[in-house]
Amino acid sequence: MNAPDLSCSTLLLVDDEEANLDLLEGILAGSGLGNLLRTQNPFQAVELARQHRPDLVLLDLHMPGMTGFDVLRALREMDEPGDYRPVLVLTADVTPEARDTALGEGARDFLTKPFDIVEVLLRVRNLLETRQLYLQARRATEARERILGVVAHDLRNPLASITMQSEMVLQTLSPRSSPYVRDALGNIQQTSGQMYRLVQDLLDVAQLEGAGGKTSVDLAEVDVHELLCTARGMLQPIAAGRKLTLHVDAPAGLRALADGARVVQVLSNLVGNAIKFTPTGGRITLSATADDACVRISVADTGHGIPQEHLPHVFGAFWQGDTADRRGAGLGLSIASALVAAHGGRMWVESEVGQGTTVHFTVPAADALVAVSAGRGGQMVEVLTSA
Repeated sequence: MNAPDLSCSTLLLVDDEEANLDLLEGILAGSGLGNLLRTQNPFQAVELARQHRPDLVLLDLHMPGMTGFDVLRALREMDEPGDYRPVLVLTADVTPEARDTALGEGARDFLTKPFDIVEVLLRVRNLLETRQLYLQARRATEARERILGVVAHDLRNPLASITMQSEMVLQTLSPRSSPYVRDALGNIQQTSGQMYRLVQDLLDVAQLEGAGGKTSVDLAEVDVHELLCTARGMLQPIAAGRKLTLHVDAPAGLRALADGARVVQVLSNLVGNAIKFTPTGGRITLSATADDACVRISVADTGHGIPQEHLPHVFGAFWQGDTADRRGAGLGLSIASALVAAHGGRMWVESEVGQGTTVHFTVPAADALVAVSAGRGGQMVEVLTSA
């Protein structure tokens, strides 16, 4: 990999001593390190950072009117979440407290005066290269999101149409229709349905990553038994085709504080996995119980089971076990886990090879006390205790 080009970088030099600025400018300009801005005024430094978005700030700590610590806080507040804009502190303060405070306020590196010129150049280059790599990664992510947007518009909807129309034609075929035509339409319906679900999973993962691994939920009081029955109704035809029994075991009147659509999505992923890995004639049970301030929902199957050494990896995106059905992308459990986490809940797996697998997850009970924070299009919650 070629080293990043640092000549187009913008550096902001902040020091109340003009001689220090002259020295730094001479060192950096002589090494071809980008465009240089300088100021002795810490208040102006904040404004210059806002206007020019420098790739690196070299900052003194002790200045009149506004300290370097104040500048660090102001820079951190103006940056977007997840942004990487490094600050190298250059100060005559050699105390551990100054170093620890500066690093705690967001500085990426710390050098004391008088400094070694070679060391300054090495630190500056390292920070600028990291900044450039960050920007390259962000551009790649933005390009991927644009591509996924095209996929969502130009691929997902036609696939849904193919699936729906092939199903409609299958239903209108007469018993005397050609078996070849019937089988071909069935294969078209099944394959397009699988492609549609894969595209939707990829879009869901992209959305989660775009939100920093978090997603939002719209909370309301829901009947848990009804949610389990809804999930069973959606997947019953697939289970019946595999000669599997879907059973719901939940007490009447059990209520949760949850996003009903998201919970059904979680259940759909879990039951879909269970259907894949449960042999013909097996049983899948959707159950729910009250659990302190939460409702625990479980999906248990009588399938092959998961080896113990695989359990720590099952929620990783794109992970698939040795015997996994390779028609999917290994995203279902990762998406389900993120949706449960958005409810302030947790998800875990219990399994024994040859005996089956049970996946448990929790959501807040209807009477739970929760902490709510704003999310994109909804809320993210944390369960505190029973009300």
